[in-house]
Amino acid sequence: MNEFVQSLSHPSPPPRWLWWMRQLLPPLCWKCGMVLGGKTYLDPASPFLCSDCLIGLPWTDPVYHCRQCGNLTAEPDRLRCEECLEDIWDLDESRSGFAYNDTIRHWILQLKFFGKQHLSPLLGRLLALSFQNSTWLEKYDFLVPIPLHSTRLRSRGFNQSLLLAHHFRKNLGNISPEIHLHWLRRTRATRPQTELPLEERLINLDNAFSALPEVRNRNILLFDDVMTTGSTLNAAARCIKEAGASSVGALVLGRKMWDSFE
Repeated sequence: MNEFVQSLSHPSPPPRWLWWMRQLLPPLCWKCGMVLGGKTYLDPASPFLCSDCLIGLPWTDPVYHCRQCGNLTAEPDRLRCEECLEDIWDLDESRSGFAYNDTIRHWILQLKFFGKQHLSPLLGRLLALSFQNSTWLEKYDFLVPIPLHSTRLRSRGFNQSLLLAHHFRKNLGNISPEIHLHWLRRTRATRPQTELPLEERLINLDNAFSALPEVRNRNILLFDDVMTTGSTLNAAARCIKEAGASSVGALVLGRKMWDSFE
């Protein structure tokens, strides 16, 4: 994975005035706190992380993962793994940028539950870096973030999945699929998945979504911040397919890995 990170390039140089401002007020690495100098503008995670911290993040290997559920596998290009083989999956495939642990987990929790919205440009940019040399996204017509129910949206004040999707797409360039938030709606308020045991998670989101007719004959990529059991994304995929979508994939920032290869 180090070779993958080192192969990434900065999408575009910063404006000259911003470069001079950074010399007066040098940024700090958001992970280790090291002062970042002007040369870090050549690094792919500039101006957020130093090169060492960028390489040290828990990147998901683009080859050694289950194509169905996104879980880590010991062999390459596994179509289904032991974690999802006996389950019914409505998602056609799943991808993630990172394993949901360490610093990535901390940043997502800070964004989601503590209102640290300033982390979203960093996280969206990091996820986009995972696809800089990939054509995987080209098969999808539209990006649909997982919606929040109106009561939870009022309570939290923002939809973290939409926020991350915006910054993800902003850093993709020409391969970025268009975002359509309102094509999928949350029609029923449900208990947070994190509060439920595994058995209840699997049924908690039944009939919790509705999809607009615009998804018909489209290849839809669902977007969310985290995947654990996949129940939320599967319920959303089932709804979208029932509305006539041709295929439904999932992309998440962080994926909880369930086997010993984490």
